[in-house]
Amino acid sequence: MTNRRRDPDQDGSPPYSLFERIDVCRGLFAMLVVVAHSFDLARAMDPSWDVGLPRLAADFLLRVAGNGVYYVMGFFILSGYCIQASARRMSDGPRFPLRTYALARATRILPLYYAALLFVVAVEAVVRTSGFRPTLWPMGFDLRTLGFQSLLIQGVTERMGSFVASWSITNEVAYYALFGLIAAACVPLRVKPAVVGTVLCGVGGAVLLAAYRLTRDPRAMNYGFLVGLGAVWHLGALVEAYSPWIVERPWIGLAAGTWPAALALDMGLFTARAVHQEVVLVGAGIAFALMIVRFVSVEAARSDAATVRGSRRPLPTSLGLVSYPMYLFHGPMLVAFGTAAAALGIVAPWWAVWPCAAAFAIVACLPLGRLLEAPLMSWRAGALGRLKASGRPAATTTPALGATR
Repeated sequence: MTNRRRDPDQDGSPPYSLFERIDVCRGLFAMLVVVAHSFDLARAMDPSWDVGLPRLAADFLLRVAGNGVYYVMGFFILSGYCIQASARRMSDGPRFPLRTYALARATRILPLYYAALLFVVAVEAVVRTSGFRPTLWPMGFDLRTLGFQSLLIQGVTERMGSFVASWSITNEVAYYALFGLIAAACVPLRVKPAVVGTVLCGVGGAVLLAAYRLTRDPRAMNYGFLVGLGAVWHLGALVEAYSPWIVERPWIGLAAGTWPAALALDMGLFTARAVHQEVVLVGAGIAFALMIVRFVSVEAARSDAATVRGSRRPLPTSLGLVSYPMYLFHGPMLVAFGTAAAALGIVAPWWAVWPCAAAFAIVACLPLGRLLEAPLMSWRAGALGRLKASGRPAATTTPALGATR
């Protein structure tokens, strides 16, 4: 019997394209972060949640089911991949368009971030006045922490109440800036910025975390994680930069199919308390880097890839749109849920609070993709389009950023 390539139209619609898969992952990662943080709320509302649970079960809940940091590493990988692809598309020959790049990054992340910050301030003001705020994320709510949040440096300073999930935005902004500066310096030299960024962040993070092990200075740990996780972010950029090389070697794509096993191993080691947290974070980054390698390889093997590359279907598009607003807004939604439950006198065990809180936050955030993200993305496209039409040279492929597939 011979193997035949599946006809995309044989059973209705073709499989998802590469960027549709990325959109689906964005949405799923955001939802899994919400589920993890909902477990934190459930524990806060039921302090005796682990009574009677075997230690292994409690560790699994704490370190896997209730730990959203794995999926933040997934976001970093996808972000690095997409930023590298965007930088390659906007590159205009022997130099890197740093001004255009900076505008593209700022218009993507800042408008919704500040909208969410205002929402958090309003929610925190109401729930704290009520006297029923849960003990979840009780970090400071004052002008000092608001200032840190406003400057996007909360990841290495202090975080404000229910905006705790925004810690990774500090990392994203730092990696955006670092990548742009490295690209501006490296593109004229025909050196791949993804390689330089990976090396700098890997070495810098390792040195800082080693300093923390020696001194126990929390500042070394904070900056160590900020710098070191940049190596994870740049892994995504490396995959995009070397995509042509990857697709020419099908065995790499086949090997990358082991990414779920790599992620499961990473989670298992953390549950067993066999490794430090930094090892877990890098392990999750490697697993999700393998995932995107697999996506790239599958895309390259498709006969209809060129046809579907520019089209997006409703489900992946919606999941992609809702991912960022859900990530930013779910914290205050969960705190509002816990406050309302306490005000109504509702007492429930953690295993009942957990799914209810997760469902509430996810459903409450779903409309934000269309109500907030879609118009912001439309405005952003217009702003960048006007910049392009203002007389800048047409974008071409820069060898240092990777060849067009």
